[in-house]
Amino acid sequence: MKLKTIYFFLSFCIIFSCISCKKIKKTDAEIERENWISGFTDSIDYYQERSRQLQSRLDLVNTKIGGMLDNFELVKNPREVSGYYLVKGWQKKLPFTTTGIYARINENEKFEMIATLGGATFNQVSVGSFNSEVVPHDQAFNFRHERFNSVYFIGGKIDTIAEYISTYHQDKIKLEYLEQGKVKKNFEIPKDEKDMISQTWNLYSAKREALTLEKELWISSHKIDTFRRILEEENQRQNSKNNK
Repeated sequence: MKLKTIYFFLSFCIIFSCISCKKIKKTDAEIERENWISGFTDSIDYYQERSRQLQSRLDLVNTKIGGMLDNFELVKNPREVSGYYLVKGWQKKLPFTTTGIYARINENEKFEMIATLGGATFNQVSVGSFNSEVVPHDQAFNFRHERFNSVYFIGGKIDTIAEYISTYHQDKIKLEYLEQGKVKKNFEIPKDEKDMISQTWNLYSAKREALTLEKELWISSHKIDTFRRILEEENQRQNSKNNK
């Protein structure tokens, strides 16, 4: 009698264990769904941390820009279409009545350099191994007045030259004035011009970094919202399925 009871008890335990295992074991589809959801959750965590880092960096850059702007003024010249940001104290030195070069940031947040040459004409400048764009004579971006020729430069190539001047502004820097590829004049950039170009480039670089950070923040926020929406829709779909 005792043996039968023991046998029955063992049989019951084995059957119960099998049933329990069957209930606990997940299907491939369930495992795949959990991994899929886990992937989205991990992505949300990643972009939330990324957003915190970006915001922290953006706050620092904006503080830096605020300090830099104290050294600049917005100049509105009635003879020009838009205003521009110029290092304080330089407005009274312009326009140049001698050979030289200076920098400014226009109201569209574009970096510009204006070079002037006395006694000759030119359409391009060069520093070290870097050449600017060629700006044809048009009395707009390349204009001549009496014995002076002034040229406005804007774009990637002049940005490279400005960055070079900013990096090495403590050293002697030679500026070449060119026309049709021929050197019209070699000019050693004075210290005050190098310093103002450096200040202007640093402000422009900081503003450009702030714009990049703002864009990356927007992308991170958009991805977080997208992942959350997908998870919400998936949970609603799963709940609807379970309630059937």
